[in-house]
Amino acid sequence: MNHWGGAVEPALVGYVGSTWLSAPLFAEQRNLSDGGSSMVQQYASQPPARKRRRWPLVLGVLGVVFFAGVGGCAAILGSVGNEVDKAVQQQNDRGAPRAVTLGKAFTIGNHETLAGWKVTNEAGMFSVAAKVRNVSDTTSTAFLHVKLLSAAGEVLGNVQCNSGDLEPGQTETLNCIPDGSFGTFQKLTAEATF
Repeated sequence: MNHWGGAVEPALVGYVGSTWLSAPLFAEQRNLSDGGSSMVQQYASQPPARKRRRWPLVLGVLGVVFFAGVGGCAAILGSVGNEVDKAVQQQNDRGAPRAVTLGKAFTIGNHETLAGWKVTNEAGMFSVAAKVRNVSDTTSTAFLHVKLLSAAGEVLGNVQCNSGDLEPGQTETLNCIPDGSFGTFQKLTAEATF
């Protein structure tokens, strides 16, 4: 490049016939015109090596790093969101009513209602006699809602039960509040209420 920013033309050094020739062509022409006897050193004029632009490469690398970072953040946020969804679903499942069988053990949330529990008649109302065990790793209080249903799905009684604070592995008899007129029932559901 010349100092004006334009391309550099090869130097014209000789005049042959009516045409000015560059150094290599002039030397070749002189050599041919001598019959090949003169020793003229030929210099190949090579165009200057073109510099590659680096900014596209730098921009490409930065783009890849940016998108990898965004993808990594999205993956982390997605996994955190998934764990939150699981925790919420677990909480919802814990409080959802489920069918239980009279006398058989069942676990809801952090508490296992032990086998041998029964529905009793307490002053003409439904009540529940049961023991619970804390199956978690932390101190916890049981709050249990037992629903007594007819074959048609009519609610005959709702019994609310609770325990005191239980350390991990401790067992306690539930304190239950009777409800509904005692009679024949077909189905039982239980759910945690807290």
